[in-house]
Amino acid sequence: MTEESNGFQYFSFIRDYGLRYDMDYSISPDHTLRFGGNYTYHTFKPGVAQFSEQYSTSSIDSVLNLSNPIYANDIYAYAEDDWRINNRWRMNYGLHYSYYFTNEANYNSLQPRISARYLINDTWSVKGSFATMTQYIHLLSNSGIGLPTDLWVSSTDRVKPQQSQQIAFDTTKNINGKMYELSFETYYKAMQNLIEYKEGANFISTTDWENTVETGGTGEAYGFEFLLRKNQGKTTGWIGYTLAWTNRQFENLNDGKTYPYKYDRRHDISVVLNHKFNDQIDVGATWVFGSGNTFTAPIANFALVEVSNMFIAASTYTRYSDRNAYRMPAYHRLDLGVNFRKKKKWGERIWNVSIYNVYNRKNPYYLYVSNEGGYNNDKVVKQVSLFPIIPSVSYIFSF
Repeated sequence: MTEESNGFQYFSFIRDYGLRYDMDYSISPDHTLRFGGNYTYHTFKPGVAQFSEQYSTSSIDSVLNLSNPIYANDIYAYAEDDWRINNRWRMNYGLHYSYYFTNEANYNSLQPRISARYLINDTWSVKGSFATMTQYIHLLSNSGIGLPTDLWVSSTDRVKPQQSQQIAFDTTKNINGKMYELSFETYYKAMQNLIEYKEGANFISTTDWENTVETGGTGEAYGFEFLLRKNQGKTTGWIGYTLAWTNRQFENLNDGKTYPYKYDRRHDISVVLNHKFNDQIDVGATWVFGSGNTFTAPIANFALVEVSNMFIAASTYTRYSDRNAYRMPAYHRLDLGVNFRKKKKWGERIWNVSIYNVYNRKNPYYLYVSNEGGYNNDKVVKQVSLFPIIPSVSYIFSF
């Protein structure tokens, strides 16, 4: 009997070594200075593929470096002033300086930030903030269907750091003393120097990842968040809802038109409830809902036939939708748990019984195209799911 097997593995990682120092200096009860610094040495290996084949008489095991490793040094220093001006006003302002360099490139950035809070009365406050940020590590995501393969890649001499400016406003109201807390926040974020895969490119390529991306993209993210929290009593918890948009635009992608980002999550809801029956038994429930990720889908196949010198040649092509024009099914699940507590001489014993994904929701992990029944039949998109209903029991002893 002949035994054969084959396999494929893809590796991508970042290894960091760092040092950090932070210090607080109190000038007065109403005035605190904070400052510090950080150094991180990054090692990026954004693509290593391993192919293996096993036969009854021989085997092949090969490793292919799809992109060259990058070694980077990341240094930043910051200083900020937390100042309670009076009983109504409080401000926090500061500067963040960063310096990032590799063998091929170096960048530096000075980033001012400011936030302020004003107490309208003892139960109602408003806040505002503005911040500029520089990010030297980019998230590179596939927009098509298939196994999710996000890569974190470094800024280089050809890929500039991402820049962003964000403004936010928040109002918070305490109700019935501090029994309930109601808050509402809205924000807007502008981004520059974004990167995305070129049309038709993906994480598996025989060329370096820098040759597979479009650079110089712009983006924006905006929305609002609502939160109602119960802080006191035997039953506590919160209800949170976020309505958000995040878009991208590149000159050479999607005909230059704006499109939603892969992680554009329009609706995000969380409901958390905890109830304490007594000092020995308490229960908790969590329900979450989120709009599905966007993706680019194949929408049609067509063939071109060429006839010349009595030869016939046919080529098959796939037509794709606009970039990220489709959305996966929504993600949602319910988790339940109960704790049985007992005080011991040297601490507290807790038995926890939990159920993850109570109603066994088949949430999408990724989608793929299946050729149902043969080459000429229609293709359908199928879903792969992970983590069905999972019961668990744990024992905790704290002292």
